[in-house]
Amino acid sequence: MKNSLTKSLIYFREQIKAFDETVSSMTLSSLPYMLWGSLTAIAIVGSCIYGASLSLVLPTWKPTDGALWVLLSAGLAWFIFGPTLILVTKKNVFTCAHACMVTMAYGEGVLAVAAFANLIIAFNLPVSFNVSLFNFFMVFISNIVMALVLTLQMQAISVAWWKTLLTWVLALNGSGAVFFWLFR
Repeated sequence: MKNSLTKSLIYFREQIKAFDETVSSMTLSSLPYMLWGSLTAIAIVGSCIYGASLSLVLPTWKPTDGALWVLLSAGLAWFIFGPTLILVTKKNVFTCAHACMVTMAYGEGVLAVAAFANLIIAFNLPVSFNVSLFNFFMVFISNIVMALVLTLQMQAISVAWWKTLLTWVLALNGSGAVFFWLFR
């Protein structure tokens, strides 16, 4: 299987299916480390940029605090979600890891739009615009997009949609809410 960042993001269903079919014959040295490094960088940098952008529109926030808050809260939630997804779906750890990293990239795409909007808002804030509500809505949209992308990927490898979504809501959203509250 030929992996590339572009193919993994555009043809994510086909790519996860091909990955799952070949993962059992892969060795540790043949795993797509460059691709995974790129997807991990997207997740880390995207979370930090979005978190830092909150300081542009929320006067009491500092860029570093916002970046760390989003990075740690969301990042730790994924470390709860990943093993739970493996247990529930009984799929290979590398298959689930790949699906999760592709999923995160989609979420960061939505948050990149939100960060850009926060930059624009910071220079021209409408008087009656509720930036907190806007950012909550963008995080919600990011969550919906990621849940959809992950569900579609897992369906491509014969995992029932409801298993993926139930695990998503309970393990990722549940632990994420706890971490966001703890680190607030």
